[in-house]
Order: sequence, then structure tokens, then C-alpha cells
Amino acid sequence: MGDVLTYLIDGTSGLAPGGVDGKAIIAGVCSRGQVGKAYLIGKRTNLKETLGVGPLVDRLRHMIATAGQEPVIVAVPVAGRQSSYISEPKIAGSKISPKVSGVAAKNADIVVRAATGGAIGSATLGISTDGGKTFKSPETSSEQVVIGSGSDATGATLVFPADASLEAGATFSFATRTAIGPVNVIGDQASPKISVGSSGVLAGGELVIQIVKGGDLNEGTYQLSIDGGDSFERVRTIPVDGTAKVDDLGVTVTFPKGNYIAGTTYVCDILAPTSSIADVMDALESPLATHDVEFVHIAAPTDSVDWAAAQTRAEELWNIHRPTYFKLETRLPYAGEDLDDFADWLLREKQDFAGRFVTVCPQFGEVADSTGRSHLVNAASLQAGRVMSIPVQRATGRVRDGSISQLTLPEKWDAIQATLEDAGYITAKKYAGLDGVYWGDSRTMADATSDFRYEEVLRTVFKAVRLLRIAALKSLYDETGDPVRAANGLGLTYLKANLGNALDTMVKANPKELAAYVIDIAPGQDIANNGVAVDITLIGIGIIRQIKLYPRYVYAGSSFDPRLEDE
Repeated sequence: MGDVLTYLIDGTSGLAPGGVDGKAIIAGVCSRGQVGKAYLIGKRTNLKETLGVGPLVDRLRHMIATAGQEPVIVAVPVAGRQSSYISEPKIAGSKISPKVSGVAAKNADIVVRAATGGAIGSATLGISTDGGKTFKSPETSSEQVVIGSGSDATGATLVFPADASLEAGATFSFATRTAIGPVNVIGDQASPKISVGSSGVLAGGELVIQIVKGGDLNEGTYQLSIDGGDSFERVRTIPVDGTAKVDDLGVTVTFPKGNYIAGTTYVCDILAPTSSIADVMDALESPLATHDVEFVHIAAPTDSVDWAAAQTRAEELWNIHRPTYFKLETRLPYAGEDLDDFADWLLREKQDFAGRFVTVCPQFGEVADSTGRSHLVNAASLQAGRVMSIPVQRATGRVRDGSISQLTLPEKWDAIQATLEDAGYITAKKYAGLDGVYWGDSRTMADATSDFRYEEVLRTVFKAVRLLRIAALKSLYDETGDPVRAANGLGLTYLKANLGNALDTMVKANPKELAAYVIDIAPGQDIANNGVAVDITLIGIGIIRQIKLYPRYVYAGSSFDPRLEDE
């Protein structure tokens, strides 16, 4: 009593919370760092010192290069395992479609040929592990054909249908590859055959070793490249003990004693370590609970089973009011697999999945990074960086924003690009008359009838939903006033004003993120029992996805001259 009392009235200045657009988590395997720990990455972060080498570090370099001036990237190391694969069989001369089972234990190019035809159990098979150059003596066929045994075991088993009947001369070809691929020699075959080994590969690469000066150990010289020969390290003397470590890949090259011939080149593909989707989701548990981001990028090869897991996790995040979507990569083409085979695999995987909160990028090619090296890798991280650098309503394929300077497309990619884009994949393409490579449609894996087939729509709606929720919370447990009398419905008026204020930040942004919006609170609601239902229409910015030009030629002064029609 007898004093001046002051009460602060908050929340009426028009301030709205910021969005999380431009913020991302990227998860992958690396040689350093603690699994499941969130590392905040900036443009000046020493990636090698912090996270070592590996797919996560490679993708971070790509994202940082394309993510604009102030990206907010959270890197999460994931438990890794050594990569290997068995490709799907190519079939010639037969209508039978056998399956391949097992785990690659040895590098081999396998050809199984029916020496004589007949039912399984009577037909005979010849088996080659060197791509058909030599075959072992034919053996009686069986439902399960184990390829190799003992030290020659490839780890692969070809499984025929029990009622299969083989045609004489039919062939079934496939490849097995371990983390360290076969060492191929280009040049003088008289040079000693080097070998590449590892107790655990740390990163992928295309290892190339060239003999510069001939000679024996501690006499000859060589130069080494880990990016397929695009760039070489300085010339070194062949070590006296014959062993040279390649720290960036985690492998050791062994030079046996002998006379090396100048100009001889050794080539070996190293598969990057990968991770299971279960390991990825486990590593993301704590970072997702701490960091609120727009999307999560998984730096590992994935398939439709993994996409389903990502969609499930995204739906869980949606249900706890954290709209977040996932960006995923696919594998690279296998040995002996051409682009048609690769596209066929991708289309079959898409048939098994639809998810509006998932984007999948199968685009691959030579990608140059800030180290000066160029690697054949998936390019999803370049697209992820572009997404971070642009407003939510903008397509990553906007030509005015420039080409993807880091990416070189594989030959004949244009033959499959449109088909993959129509299926819902994110791809890149070239335009006649323009140099460079550009992103195509920013597609999600949503079904054909979904409103969220495009990433920019998903981003815009997710941002609006986040802003609307925070604005609506201000009215929780507020008094409605008397909604029957509009002038007295103060609580509803305040709610509508707050929602409008939140969306105004997107409408009045430069450039606009929304064209407009409509907020409708229907009268006569049973608010006491059912709460308040608010209908909100977000009016988005259209994207020009195709331009049709209709030029015509007329003579000046003729009856077809449109200028005469105006006079």
C-alpha cells in the first residue's frame, strides 16, 4: 500500500522465435572422435585434427564448401565396420534368376557357366574366379553352389531355385570385393607384384602407385596418389624394408624385393568403412536430443531398409514437435555394374519405399575438395550444403545460383538422370548451352499424390510449423474471453495475432518465404471440452520447373506482323 507497483507485460513487442533452417547434423564413420558425441564444426575447424579421416570428414569438406558463409554443422562420429560387397549376378543365356548369398572374403570376378544343360543335380557347372579367363573342371550342379574353398574361399554362394533347369552355355557373373580391392598392374608385367594390406581401412580412395625410376629396394623411386592419379605426392625412394604406410587410407603398401621397371603403374580401389543403420541411429540419440536442426545427413551407403528406418525416426521427431527430415546417400556402382544396372537397382529399391520425410541422392561422380584431391564419391553432401545456404522456399536447382563446380558427372549419366528424377531421387544434370553441372528437382521420396514431393515445400512447411507452435504456446491456458461476442474474445484474438505475427516473419522475409497465409478460427467451437482448432493455409512461392518457348518468324509488314494488329 502507498507505493507504485510495476508489472512487466511480456510477449507483445512482435518478436518471433527464429527457425532452425540452415542447421544440420551429419553422421558418419571417422578415425577420430568419440562415437555419438556432437562436434560443432565451423569453416576454421581443423577436421583432420578433430575427426581424423574417413567418410564423415570427406562429406564435411563438401558441405562446408557449399553451405554459405556461416553454416551450423553438427558432426557425429558413428561406429564403423570394414566394407565389402557381392554384386548381383548378371545372367546370359538363361531365364533363371539365382540369388547370391554370403559375405565377400576374397576379391574375385566370378563366372559360373553351365557346361551341360539339365535340371539342378544333373547339369554340370564350370566355375571361374578370374572373370572367365580360366575355368575349373565342370562339377555336378546343386541348389547351392559354394564359390571356392579353403584359402580360395570367396565367401559367396550362388543359390538356384530348387526346380531350376539350366540351359547349356548359360552364364551367371558377379563380383566379390573386400575393403582392399585387387591390385592391377599397368605396364611392364615383369615388375614385382606389390601388395596392399591393412588391419583396418580408415578411408576410401583410388590408390595409384607409379614407378618413376627403376631399380630394387632402396634404389628405385615411386610416387603415390590416393585420388586415382589426379594428384600425386612427392617422389620417394622405395623403402629398404619394402613397406610404405598410407596414413590417409590406413593401408600399408608392400614392395617385394626385385627389379622395378620405370613407368609401371599399380592401381587398387579402397572401399571406405561404413556403418549399419542401427549404429547410426544409436549414435544420433544424444545429439538429436540436444541439438534442434533442420535435417540429418547420413554419410554412408543406404538402401530401402535404411530409408524406412530414417522415415520412422523422422516421424518420431515430428511427434515430439521437432520437425526434422533425413538426407541419405546410396552406394556407388559395383565392379562390373554399368549405369543401366545401377539405375535398375535404384528403381527396384524405390518400389519398396515411400516416405515424405526422407530424401535420397544416388548422384555420384568425381568430387574435388579443399585438399586439392578429387574422389569418386556420392555427391549428396554437396546438395546438403547448397540447401543450408539458401532460404527454405528456394530449389537447390535454381540455375541463377550457379553450377556445382566441385562435381564432374560420370559419362552417359544423362541417359538415366531423368528416369531417376521421376522416381523421386535427387540428381544432377547438364543443360545444353551452359557449362557446368546443376542440381535437378529437389525431390523427396514421398508418393506421387503427396504435397511434399519437393524438398523446398517440406522445408517451408517445417519452418512454419515450428514458428506456429511456439507462437501458439503463448496462448496455452489463456482465458478465451467471450467468443460469442467477437469484441470480447480476447484470448482468441491474441492467439490469432500471435500466429499471424509468426508467419509474418516468413511473408516479410527478403526474399519472401511465403506469399501469404490465411488463419481461420471457426466460431461456435466447444473450447472448454475440445480446445481450439485453428485452420491455417500456407500460400507458398511457386517454382518454375519448366519453360516452353514458342518462337515464330514473320516478315515485317506482312499480314502476320503482330505490330500491324496494334495499329
